Amino acid sequence: MWIVAAAVLYALPHAVAQEGGPSTWLVGPELLRQRQQPVTITWDGVAVRDGLADLAKAERVAMLLDRRIDPGRPIDLSARREPLDELLVQISRKAEAEVTWLGPLAYVGPHAATARLRTLSALRAADVLALPKGKRTVFQRQAPMSWAMLAEPRKLVADLAAEAGVAIGPLELIDHDLWPAADLPPLSWTDRLTLLANEFDLTFEFVGDRQVRLTPVQSPVVIEGTYPRGKQAAEIAARWRTLAPQAQIEVDSGKIVVRGRVEDHELLVAKKPPPSSAPAAGVEVYTMKIEGQPLSAILDKLRRQLSIDIRADDAALEKAKLSLDRPVSFKVERASLDELLRAALHAADLDFVRKGDAYLVVPINPAGPAKSDR
Repeated sequence: MWIVAAAVLYALPHAVAQEGGPSTWLVGPELLRQRQQPVTITWDGVAVRDGLADLAKAERVAMLLDRRIDPGRPIDLSARREPLDELLVQISRKAEAEVTWLGPLAYVGPHAATARLRTLSALRAADVLALPKGKRTVFQRQAPMSWAMLAEPRKLVADLAAEAGVAIGPLELIDHDLWPAADLPPLSWTDRLTLLANEFDLTFEFVGDRQVRLTPVQSPVVIEGTYPRGKQAAEIAARWRTLAPQAQIEVDSGKIVVRGRVEDHELLVAKKPPPSSAPAAGVEVYTMKIEGQPLSAILDKLRRQLSIDIRADDAALEKAKLSLDRPVSFKVERASLDELLRAALHAADLDFVRKGDAYLVVPINPAGPAKSDR
């Protein structure tokens, strides 16, 4: 079966956005800065899809979990002041997955799908450049994409066909599936189709400028690049083979021919990095999601991870018949330390007062937050 677009492109809408409308995701320099900002999280048995959704919302960074990664896999992870980039690597490993970036989108998926994604993107972008000049714009245009809960990937491909005014098929190559809601940042048309097809081990090719054929991904997925290096070509090629052992590297008449992934080419011809600049210190913020955990265990973890002094007014708690062993559930995003502690304690009808550098746990004050001595 093929999907043929209607003549009037606006006759078929995009996939429906999530409830509340699409998010405003960071892009460009703002995103690059945010990826290096320190993040503190504590996950105790948090499902990977839920955790990534909360993290994406808190950091305003778009993330997509591949359908082949178990979305309910529980993740136990504690990280303090880790750059977001490194934190996503840790989360992906816990989920037996890997992460890569397709423009402003963090994609978490199986090793093979993640390893080839950016290279597939570059290959399809090159295919567009081979089309007649007047036919390229629709495939290069950046646009967001979103879909509602229980969306069918075949329908999402149909929407892309309508947008570009092309026929796409054969759709039988795309398994019938129902997807959770998603909200993607602006991406080119080819990147959006690449994302969808890659989840089924597919890519695509242009047949003229009115038809797109889905095809199975053929390994290896590589791009060939030629780099003139003159008399030093052999010496440089030997060094490059060490840096990128998976790439095929040959020397031909003073030129180095590299067949490898986009990441290999970037690694080999990387320019000197700019001077390191640490993220601004700013105010530390915390993201945490807890479900049914004893408050005492949470406070112990915060003591160890944050090196803070948390004590309990045992006499006051006993008089109020309250206990630190009470199971609590709460969730905070980009909260200050005080907001984090209050969320945890309020879930057990408790609060804190500051005593110098210490946090003293006391029964909650119905009149408002307890007063501190500092």
